[in-house]
This record gives sequence, structure tokens and C-alpha cells, in this order.
Amino acid sequence: MVRVLLQGMSGLGLRLPEVADQLTQATVPLDLKREVVQSAVEQAGFAVLPLLGRGLHKLAMDPTHLALTAGRSATSLFVRWQRLERYIHSKHRIQWQGLTPTFARVKHAHKDNGPAPLAAEDLVVCGVLCALLEANGLHAIKATAADMELYPSPDSTQVLQCVQQCQTHTWLLTWQDTEEKGLDLSLPVSWAQVAPPTWSQFACAVGDHVARCLPELVSVGVAAAALGMPSRTFQRTLAAESLSYQRIQSDVRFRLAGWYLLESEMAIAEIGFVCGYSDQAHLTREFNRRMGVPPARYRELFSST
Repeated sequence: MVRVLLQGMSGLGLRLPEVADQLTQATVPLDLKREVVQSAVEQAGFAVLPLLGRGLHKLAMDPTHLALTAGRSATSLFVRWQRLERYIHSKHRIQWQGLTPTFARVKHAHKDNGPAPLAAEDLVVCGVLCALLEANGLHAIKATAADMELYPSPDSTQVLQCVQQCQTHTWLLTWQDTEEKGLDLSLPVSWAQVAPPTWSQFACAVGDHVARCLPELVSVGVAAAALGMPSRTFQRTLAAESLSYQRIQSDVRFRLAGWYLLESEMAIAEIGFVCGYSDQAHLTREFNRRMGVPPARYRELFSST
């Protein structure tokens, strides 16, 4: 998120805060995030905050960006964003109160009815979601709160009024769909590069589908339908190879995570999200169980980078 905000500030010609050189890790202390946001507000007012989300367009080939846009639909984006919120144990979550093919009413709130997000946090998240809708191939994205436009052309006076009236937490997001979605948004590593050589063509096809859906973990029924098979036939075919769908999901996540650890410089926390783990601790447990060492040590021992 912070990398997105810094890119957004740069794109708008704003001065980057002095703490920018401290923001190189996947997880960033909350006080540093707020310094970035405060710097933007001091320079250009609250209305600039939703526009900072456009900075993610400069990160289009980053694995997390690709993971959030692979579904190529608004519904998939919201599901993947909610998974990201759970992964980082965010106290603030989005809740959609209405979702159609062309609009969504979204609320940004504390997950346990605790203190509400700050108005600045509402505006930033709204802007990032709008930019992600654009990245998912949707058009004419617009966001309003209390009938005041937040994106793409916010009015400084109206946005300030929205902040003062504490009405920044619920947004109406609208968009237009398109049939032109032919972009290749594959992750940098394909499943074929890391698939077990002993697996059959069918098992590898199942693994490929799992990999393409990450970070979402699709059900047996969804995977079977994607391969044009009834669920029972699908499961029996895997069982005949002494495999299960759960085993394939586990192996796909583990093998892709291993590739990223050894062949990239991606932060371990980001690898866990991209590969569909519930949080970084889950990734660590899996590597301890399978390899006898945590991910950082595995990278240290075997990395070629």
C-alpha cells in the first residue's frame, strides 16, 4: 500500500516525505504510513488522497498487483482484497452492502466494531480500490460518498465537507464492463515450471487451475467445473493417482512459494499472500513442516539470487 501511495505522490508531482527511504519492507509501521498520508494532505488537501491509488498502475508487474487483478472482474477483486485484509490481519475491512455487474455499495469499518478508520484511511482505500477496478479491465470508474465525488475528479471543498461530516466511510462505486480482456496477467512463474514431474497431465492441469486462481482457494466443485467434469468423477480420477484436491492445492502453494523464495527478491510476507497462505505464520509453519527450516533460512541456504 505504501509503495502505491509514494508512486501516486510522485505521479502528482508531490514532494515525497523524508521517511520514504524507510519504507522498503512488505510490512510498514502504522505511524510511518500515516506520515506519508499526512504529507500528502499537507501539500494538496484531503481531495488528493483518493487519487494516490493511481500509483499502483506503475507497479503493474508486481506479483501482488497481478494477484489482485487476475480475476478480471469487480467481484473477484473484492474477494481478493478481503483476503489480503485477512492476510495482513488488518483491523479495518471492506464490507459490500450491494453488488451488481455495474456498481457496489461498500463500507469501510473496523472488523470488530472497534474504532472506525480515520477519514484519510477511508479516502486512501477507496482510491486504491478504484485504481484496482481500472486494472481489472473495467472503465468509467467513479466513487462517491454522501453524493460527493471522490474519484476520479474530487472537488476539494466537497471532500473536505465529507471529512468534516464523517461521511467518508461508505462509498458507491460504479463502473462499466468491457469485453476486451485479452491481457496476459500470468504470474512471473508458471505452474509448469515447478510441477512434480511424476504427476499425470490431468493432475498438472488441476494444479495449473489452482495456480491461476491464487490467492483465491477455489473449491473442488469450481475446479471440477473448470475442467468440465462432475465433482465425483474429478475426485475419483485424482484418487486413482493417489492424489486429492487438497493435496494438490497444498503442493501448488508450497512449490510456487519455494520458487519465489529462491528465484526472486520478493518479501516473504508478499510471497505468502500471492501463494494463497492465510498469513505469514501459515507459510512459516508449512516450510518448517516440509523442509525443517523457516522460509528466511530456506532462502538463505539455497537462493541463487
